[in-house]
Amino acid sequence: MRGIALLLALLVAGVAGPAVALERLPAVLHVHSDLSTGDFSLEQLAALAEKEGIGALLITENYLLRVEYGLLPFRALTRATREERSVLPGGIERYLERIARARAANPRVLIVPGVEVLPHYYWTGSPLALDMMVHNTQKNLLVFGLTDAATLRSLPVTGNANASTIGWAAALDVVPGVLVVPGALLLLTKRRSLKRRGRAVVVVTRRAWLPGAVLCGIGLLALVRGWPFVVDPYPPYQDLGLRPHQELIDYVDRAGGTTVWSLPEARDDGEQWFGPIRVGWRTAPYPDDLLRTARYTAFGAVYEDTTRVERAGGGWDRLLGQFALGDRSRPAWAVGESGFHNFTAGKGLGNVQTVFLVEERSERAVIDAFRRGRMYALQRERDAGLVLTEFEVRSGAAAAVSGETLRAAEAAPIEVSVAVETAGGATRDVRITLVRNGVTVEAWSGPTPIRAVHRERFDGGPAFYRLDVHGAGRLLSNPIFVRRP
Repeated sequence: MRGIALLLALLVAGVAGPAVALERLPAVLHVHSDLSTGDFSLEQLAALAEKEGIGALLITENYLLRVEYGLLPFRALTRATREERSVLPGGIERYLERIARARAANPRVLIVPGVEVLPHYYWTGSPLALDMMVHNTQKNLLVFGLTDAATLRSLPVTGNANASTIGWAAALDVVPGVLVVPGALLLLTKRRSLKRRGRAVVVVTRRAWLPGAVLCGIGLLALVRGWPFVVDPYPPYQDLGLRPHQELIDYVDRAGGTTVWSLPEARDDGEQWFGPIRVGWRTAPYPDDLLRTARYTAFGAVYEDTTRVERAGGGWDRLLGQFALGDRSRPAWAVGESGFHNFTAGKGLGNVQTVFLVEERSERAVIDAFRRGRMYALQRERDAGLVLTEFEVRSGAAAAVSGETLRAAEAAPIEVSVAVETAGGATRDVRITLVRNGVTVEAWSGPTPIRAVHRERFDGGPAFYRLDVHGAGRLLSNPIFVRRP
């Protein structure tokens, strides 16, 4: 009996804890190459990453970086467009093949393909009023884990003809095209008229070249600009709220991919004059939208800007609390978001990282860790960075790490173990804050390496624990949940 009991205990412990040892994989998430708006090639980025000890690059080329405006009733005919380099017009297959070649050139750095997507923008104002504003051009989502070109090509976003449908607005854009018919008739028809030449009267035949050419020109232009005569799923002339963003999240989720809300507290605004017309752009911070949307994978929590949503008791803790209580189907994980294009304004490739805890160095393992929350966000100082060597919640023989759920009986002892070091063996003073259900329950300060343990009794209510570490930069863990069996 004692042998059977021991065997059962070992089996339970094996199920509750991590099945295999996990490797720390430092990665830079949100990187652009010269395939879109970055300055460096994929090979150059991989070489830079290898030099800095970065094991993976999560590339996020711009998917469709196009903004357009057209006047009613014929928007296609009057459309003005501003477009920058992006991968959809260049060909999704070409993009994926380019990633494969860069991987083969430097297998020591894992390159994970992704895209930065602008789901929807909208205009207010009018050129007739000489004042226009385009909103939410930086309210973006990052998409990873979609390797099928057809699926990636059809993302439901503003301006993507591959995701468009037939509708009355498309028919309206075809209307000016019918001018080709009368124009062609004018060009083909010879009109006879009588002209006096001195004392004689002669018959003259002429074609209406000018009006015929004008009508044909307008009609052909309308047909070319209206092609392929489909309706944008999210036209940019009205505020559609969060519907386009949520529908993109759900599309990617159904296809097996992951989505990340990008830089939710960053602000982007400015203006430019085109003659007498003022054109402005504005994207306001949107941290509250993390609570208004669901089923996305993660959000940018640490980046080179001031952030508040991840502070104790803030929006992230409210979101995690909803999941713990069963009011949300899945949590949202925190990542470090680089937004690297080049070295201007003090940017560095490895300043902000996401450290994944992976079973192996592969794209599959990274995406799996992404979904599970097995990662932490990191912002480094120039000459030092923090390393989370241990973060575990244990009750008896059962244990859980970031992203996992520990099952514990009510009144069972809970032990939270934490260990933080400084990369390269340097010593730095740090402060570790342990947050439980949005409230700071303990804090430790001291030089690295530092180890600490927090003990308490489980009260039986759903709970989550997470870490926020300051010193030699910043480190933000993902939560560990505790529930009753």
